[in-house]
This record gives sequence, C-alpha cells and structure tokens, in this order.
Amino acid sequence: MVKRIGVWVLVLGMALALCVGCAGVQYKKTYADYEARVQQLKDMGGEEKAPYETAKAENYLKTMKKEIDENDWKGAKVFQEKLDQYLELGMQKVQ
Repeated sequence: MVKRIGVWVLVLGMALALCVGCAGVQYKKTYADYEARVQQLKDMGGEEKAPYETAKAENYLKTMKKEIDENDWKGAKVFQEKLDQYLELGMQKVQ
C-alpha cells in the first residue's frame, strides 16, 4: 500500500514539474514575439509618433522578462496584458 502511494506521489510530482516547465517555454516564446513587435513599432516610427506608448511598451517588456526569469507566470501575464495594450495604442498612432 505504501509503495503504491509512493509511486502515485512520484508520478504526480513529475506531472507537475512538466506543467511548470511548459509554462516557462511558452512564456519565453511569447517574450521573443513581443520583443519583435516592440521592435516593429520602433521601426515604424513609434519613438517619434507615439513616444509615450513606445516607452511604456519597452518598460512592460523589460518587466515581463524579469517576471519570466523569476518564474512568476502570473506576474508575466499581468505585464503581457499591459504590453498588449500599449502596443495596440502605439500601432494605432503610427498608422
């Protein structure tokens, strides 16, 4: 009986570790995508046409990276949402 419980604890622990690892990979890919989008905004003249939105987007990107590095996925999600907001506003102003 104890051996069976030990096996289940091991299996569940491994499943949890895999889930946590998957979140990290997903956010690292997301970070790279956002980094490219911020650069695109800058290339489209965001620093001249939408300086506030571009600066906010860059700051939220840096903060999102910090949260990812600390494995704080909820924090990264919060800053991802803010980053989306300022990228959207910036893109509207440069077009």
